[in-house]
Amino acid sequence: MHGSSAVTSFSVMKIAFTGKGGSGKSTLAALFVGHLRATGRRVLAIDADVNVHLAPLLGVTADRGAALSHPDNATSVRRHLMGTNTLVGAVEHFVATTPPGPGSRLVTLDPADPVLAGHGVALDERTHVMHVGTYEPEDIGGGCYHGHLAILENLLSHLRAQPGDWVVCDMVAGTDAFANSLHAQFDAIVVVVEPTPESVTVARRYRELAAAAGVEDLLILVGNKVVDEVDVDYLRRELGAEPLAVLPAQAGLRRARQDGRCPRTEDLEDVGPLRTIADAVRPVSVPRRDAYLRELHLKLAQKDWVRSLHGDVAGQAV
Repeated sequence: MHGSSAVTSFSVMKIAFTGKGGSGKSTLAALFVGHLRATGRRVLAIDADVNVHLAPLLGVTADRGAALSHPDNATSVRRHLMGTNTLVGAVEHFVATTPPGPGSRLVTLDPADPVLAGHGVALDERTHVMHVGTYEPEDIGGGCYHGHLAILENLLSHLRAQPGDWVVCDMVAGTDAFANSLHAQFDAIVVVVEPTPESVTVARRYRELAAAAGVEDLLILVGNKVVDEVDVDYLRRELGAEPLAVLPAQAGLRRARQDGRCPRTEDLEDVGPLRTIADAVRPVSVPRRDAYLRELHLKLAQKDWVRSLHGDVAGQAV
């Protein structure tokens, strides 16, 4: 699946930030949101990390009852998305890859949108924050975090915002995005890499899986916490590619966190890397993405556990 320079009517820009835990992906995602806000964009920031770091970095308390994965909220969102789509039939037939169909309701970044107004926190009229949630005591022994992320996949697949709007998602560390369809939901996936063997290993694995899934061209490699040119050379050598942007270790960001403040673009020595990332994102062809998402849905529909829990959902894809 390849990006396209042609802007379609559905060309909201959707970008994910991922990488090894501790690489700085959540902080970079928060700074990127700040950069977009400064340029006047409408932004939906989604915290999809099990550790829930992005929301607090944007000044939002991640309340358990407001989490998208809370059963009441997930049901509410899915009921709205389903609309009169008879191909789904009932909320309990939603799976992670359920696509929109005839009669489905689509989500926009309009402040009055029911999903945005009901489940997002407004930083201002152009910026909203949502969080997926984390494990709770009752979740112990009850499954993996992929179950929580399913509602995020439903939201992203039913999103039809306006040209110039942005969705910024802080993902789970590592390669969990390949479990279902999250890797196919974005126009760009920023892999944040520190100049360490552990961080580079995660980035290389991400590239391998992205190549196998046909989305390698959507990856943006960004070096972070770089001290000197030796670090940059290390990243080039170990990644076998030139990072699109490199952010040096930032004393201003460290001071902000030590002082208990949310990181701001003003804390950066140079916002150029953020601008470089934004300029590199191109919308993926909608027909091509929809075809791939349909393929993933039909693959999931064949799983025995899906049939057992949700019935035959293959017919949801038209």
